This record gives sequence, C-alpha cells and structure tokens, in this order.
Amino acid sequence: MELAVNGTFKIYKRHCLGGEDYRVLTRLYLPIIGVDSFGLYHLLSVIDESETHAFKFLLDSLNFPSVAYLDRAFSKLEAVSLIAVHHSKQKDAYLFSVKAPLSAAAFSAHPLLFSFLRGQIGELAADKLKVNGTVPPRGYKEITRSFDSVFDVAEESIPNVFDKMLNVKSLDKEIKVEHNEFDYIFFKLSFDSDFIDEKIFDDEEFKQNILYIAYMYKLNEEEMIEVLKKTITVDKDLKYSDLSKNARIMYQKKYKTDEPRFVTKEPDLWLGSVADDDTYRFLEMIETITPADLLADLSGIKPSVSELKLIEDLVNNTKFPLSVINIMILWVCHEKGGEIPGYNYFEKIANTWARAKIKTPLDALRHINKEQKERTAVYPAKVKKAMPVPDWYDKYQKQLAELPKREDLSPEEIEKIMNSMKRETE
Repeated sequence: MELAVNGTFKIYKRHCLGGEDYRVLTRLYLPIIGVDSFGLYHLLSVIDESETHAFKFLLDSLNFPSVAYLDRAFSKLEAVSLIAVHHSKQKDAYLFSVKAPLSAAAFSAHPLLFSFLRGQIGELAADKLKVNGTVPPRGYKEITRSFDSVFDVAEESIPNVFDKMLNVKSLDKEIKVEHNEFDYIFFKLSFDSDFIDEKIFDDEEFKQNILYIAYMYKLNEEEMIEVLKKTITVDKDLKYSDLSKNARIMYQKKYKTDEPRFVTKEPDLWLGSVADDDTYRFLEMIETITPADLLADLSGIKPSVSELKLIEDLVNNTKFPLSVINIMILWVCHEKGGEIPGYNYFEKIANTWARAKIKTPLDALRHINKEQKERTAVYPAKVKKAMPVPDWYDKYQKQLAELPKREDLSPEEIEKIMNSMKRETE
C-alpha cells in the first residue's frame, strides 16, 4: 500500500470479538505479529464503521513515528489474514475488512502459523498452547498482501519440528502463498500420465499444498519433482505429511540445517527479520532524518534555496518515500564527488528506480549493489570490486562521526552497521 498521512479509510467488520478471541490474539497471534500490529488490530476492531478516518488518526493513537511504521503493521495483519485490504482508485480511499482470528484449534492445525509461533516462543511453550473470505464491496479491488510477500524463510537452524503438516482441510481462514518464483506449469508437465494421474495437478488444494511445501523448504521445481516421485515410490502414497517429510529431508541436505524459520522481509522492531538489529537501526535513521538535514550533515552547512527546491520537486514528482530519496541523495553525492547536480539528473535515477519497483530504502540499496556488481563484471579492470554496501557509506560514516550533533550513532556503531549490511546482502 502507498499510505499518506492525510489519506482516508473506512472499516468493515462482520464479527464482534469475544473473550476467546482476545485470548487467541494475545497468546497465539501476538508473538508472530508484534506489538505494533497487535495494537493496530485492536484499534481497528473498535473504530466506528460509519465514519471515515484519516491515517493520521492511527499514527497519533498508536504513537507511530512515521507512515512506514504503520504500513509495516498493516502488512503483518494482512499476511496472517486478520484484515483484508480493498482500494478504490476513484475515491483514492481504502476499506479494511477486520476479520476474526482463527480458533485455537484451527491455529494449532495451520502449518504456517503454528510453525511460525514455535519459532518465536520455542517448541515447548508453543506445544503447551496447542489445541488438538468476504466478497469485496462494489468499486473496490482486493490488494491484500500475501504471507510470502511479507515473510521470508531464514536458512538458520532452530529446534523446531513440525508435528502436523499440510493435510488440513477446511481451515477457518486461508493464508495466501503465491510463491511466484515457482513455475507450477513446468512442475505439472514434468510428469507423464503413467506415473501419476494428471488430473490431480488441477486440484486447487493439491496445488496450494505444493506451493506451501516448496515455499517453506525453499525448493525449486526440479527438487519438488524429486520429492513427489520419492513420496509415491518409497512411501507408496500421496499424503501431504509425507510430501512435507521428504521435502524437509531435502531441505536439510541442501541448506545443512534442521528446520526453516520465518522472518519478515523488511526490518521489524518487534520480530526477527532478514536484516539484523544493527541494520534496523541504520535504516531507522535513514527513515527518520529529513533530506534537508541529510544534506546539512553531508556538507556541514544548511542546504541552499535551490537544493531545498530540488528536494521539494523530488518529493512531489517522484512519490518516493523520504527514506528512498535519502538513499538517492547519498548515492548521487558519492557519484558526483559531493556535488549536487540539477533536478534532471535525479529525475533519470528516479525513473529507473520506479521501473525497478523500488519502494523502500533496502530496495534501493540492493538495486545499487546489483548495478555495481554488473559493472564490475563488465569492466573488472576499471571498476573497484563491488561491495554489498556501496563505498560511499564510508565517506558518510566519517562525516557523521565528525558531527557532534548526531552522537546517537558512534563511529564504531556505524562501522558495525556497515559490516552487518555487507553480510546481509552477500
């Protein structure tokens, strides 16, 4: 979603939360969505449906420092299907359908949610808690984010074992996994009818479970083909639990670890994420400083009138978040040796980034790093070895260290951040 502070929304509810709902939300959902999403969900559940609200109301009520924090909180609620999001282009307004949480039994039986919970609070604690979609209104299009667009699978070993896998039908609430990287058509066409009845591949439940397993264990089409063949020839059946068992064995061999765990793709203060804590602190600084203050930090003097006008034009014309514009300014200052070129130069970069679908500062960093690596491959003798974090951060690091007004990040802390970000993108 592209939220604006003064943007508007309405609430749609079909369920009144009761005592059991609050218990499930607190004991089962809270550890996997974090305090920010937990608070947002409770606020949304008591908002008057008949009124139109501005996002600023949510920011003020929850004391969130920026719209980016609010968007992250929404994304996790969408991912676990506690809300559905619809948007009207004509009205430029959002409608949030607040959904009831799963029952404790349904949550315990859900392969993704319960596995995530066990990874957050530990196997013993989770096992103690274990208990053996609406039609969009006219004029709105559903744009709810899927589970795998928010969370990723970390290749780390943790003491977490799935008891129940994907042979669960009729769940109270469906968690979407799109897994666009997996070519299901190729997977389907790789089998002949003598080996397995091709009609089974058209079964939506079978397809969704294949995508679940491939996503959870980070297996490609060829590896899932091997898993399916092994399940049929060795286990002599086609149970989802056996498919998952064989996929887990392949995952352990491939990644040299016991079990996958889920982390948020974007840095998150409350949950484990792809970025570590130090990286989160750095990105948090990028998100909270204004472009004008950033230019002042870089040059040691206040920005000129023309530079302030340039920043204003970038904000109004590119529609990028201020944090992405900050990354753009840092990169251009490095490329131009500290000089600030005219607006046209920035506009060309903005158009390139827009086509690359860059939306966050982490997206921008990865895009820059990718370009550096490609340039290094083409001109190895002329371009320095590409680093996951561009070398212009070194200059910014020194400048920050010399500025007494930004004592919240010491040179040692910034160096640690740089090193951690390099490891994260290698």
